Amino acid sequence: MRLLRGPRRSAHLTPEARRVLDDLRRDGIASTDLAALLGTGAGTEADELLAEVLSRTDDLIADQSADIVHRRRRLVADPGSRRAVPRDVDLLGSRPPVDPEDPYARFLRHPLISGVAAAHCRRQVRIWDMNGVLTLASAPAAEVGWTRDAGAHGLDVHLHLTAVQDGVGPLSYVRTSHRRGRKGDRGGDHLADRDVERAFGPGCTTTAEGSTGTVVFTDPRGLQRRVRPTVRDRLLLQGRFSTRGGYERAVLLPAEEVPRSALADFALA
Repeated sequence: MRLLRGPRRSAHLTPEARRVLDDLRRDGIASTDLAALLGTGAGTEADELLAEVLSRTDDLIADQSADIVHRRRRLVADPGSRRAVPRDVDLLGSRPPVDPEDPYARFLRHPLISGVAAAHCRRQVRIWDMNGVLTLASAPAAEVGWTRDAGAHGLDVHLHLTAVQDGVGPLSYVRTSHRRGRKGDRGGDHLADRDVERAFGPGCTTTAEGSTGTVVFTDPRGLQRRVRPTVRDRLLLQGRFSTRGGYERAVLLPAEEVPRSALADFALA
């Protein structure tokens, strides 16, 4: 995969990828379908890639089934311990192993996924984080505030591995909030709805619902929130692209028998 070398070069993007890029630059968030993103005639490629990602996810969930069952039982049987029970299961662990041929890595390395990231950042990017995240459904909780990762540089991407809609904790985002802070916006603080409306105006938020295969790009500098799933579990593939000069702490490690020289697209710990 060839990445951008500088801010003046542009990746070869499909019309849908260019639409996504325009939305990203304007709003800080953009959603699409994997088949639509890859373009006319690429439906088979998109179907095969998604099927491989889902199969890999099934294997990872099976490997951690005992831990998942244990967590789920604690959430149901002991409501008082809900805060202590981690709802997010990182399917690749806290230090994800990287194999360039793994379906998760292949999704993030796809020229149209990485190309949107490089074009949005206007410079070279690497994959700084990736994981499959299973979030266990539980009882409703108090409404969470809006937060931003003010120090982040790059682009986040989420691939829906199940349908995500109301009750499954879809991501909500304050459009244009990635550009800069505004009056009443205290950066990384948890802002209430009234604070957001006062700062950005009514109708400023959007929610990224979608079926399996939906791809959501977000600029992490924007205000966003994701509520707890209550109807059923949420399952996502998450990745973050950042510039080669970024200062985020790298967490990725080479998979067994994979040389570092084969992982130039990744920021390795």
